[in-house]
Amino acid sequence: MSEQKSSGRKMLVIVLGLLLLASVSGNIFQFFNTKEIIHETLVTKLVVDSLTIRKQRLEAEVKASMDQLEQFKGENAEMDSLLQEAYAKIDAQKKKISYLIGENQDYQILQMKFAELQETTKFYMSEIKRLQEENTILKGQVTDLSVQVDQTTSENKDLKGKVDVASKLKVGSIVTKSYSVTNGGKEKETDKAHKTERISISYTIDDNPLAQTGQHTVYFRILNPEGYVLADAGQSVKKFKSEKGDEISYSRSVTVNFDGAKLSKVITWDQDIFNTGTYKIEVYIDGYFAGSDKLSLY
Repeated sequence: MSEQKSSGRKMLVIVLGLLLLASVSGNIFQFFNTKEIIHETLVTKLVVDSLTIRKQRLEAEVKASMDQLEQFKGENAEMDSLLQEAYAKIDAQKKKISYLIGENQDYQILQMKFAELQETTKFYMSEIKRLQEENTILKGQVTDLSVQVDQTTSENKDLKGKVDVASKLKVGSIVTKSYSVTNGGKEKETDKAHKTERISISYTIDDNPLAQTGQHTVYFRILNPEGYVLADAGQSVKKFKSEKGDEISYSRSVTVNFDGAKLSKVITWDQDIFNTGTYKIEVYIDGYFAGSDKLSLY
């Protein structure tokens, strides 16, 4: 009886030992299995985090490059063309780096590609600087040329103005005399207003090789002592247009044929009554003022 109890106890201890061993083995297996799962999870998380960081760096590098270049956009067509070329190059490099990140390429390879991206930006920044310097020089040349053109234009205008003035006909001398006229038509010079019946205006047009040859119109303005322009009997005062476009009244006009040489002419003005005072005679040729004279009657 005593031996049976002892044998039962031994069996119980063995069973309990086996159960304990199985439990410990199970726990050990579970521990290492869990450890491996945790390790795999951590590795996966590190890979994901690394990809995220690399993608964030890629976006930051591209943005930095674009920000440096974008500030020069719109300066001129040549600059915009250069920037479009730079954008295309940077975009191609971005896609290449993004692909390498997705393929989980070695970090050193990515570093090399990021360095290439930075070099691309540096290259185009130096090209932008070169283009700006060339444009500055070109603008200076254009400004100088514009100044020269303006000066030449101004000089040409001045020269044309001088030529225009020089080509106008000028009256070298005007001699105005007053006469009484006998029944036989004989003239007798007088300075008495009540005896005066005719005014004679002798004028000389200077020689001028620059003037246009051919017919020219000479206008005479005879102003009485009151300042009124005399008109032929029974006619209203006529008008001509001056070089400035003004309408100017005149007493009489004649046409002369000018060949460049000095020309002398005479016109007469007859009327029944001449008042006491000073008469003023003005001469215009082709609308330009050419000379004047005065005649005093007592």
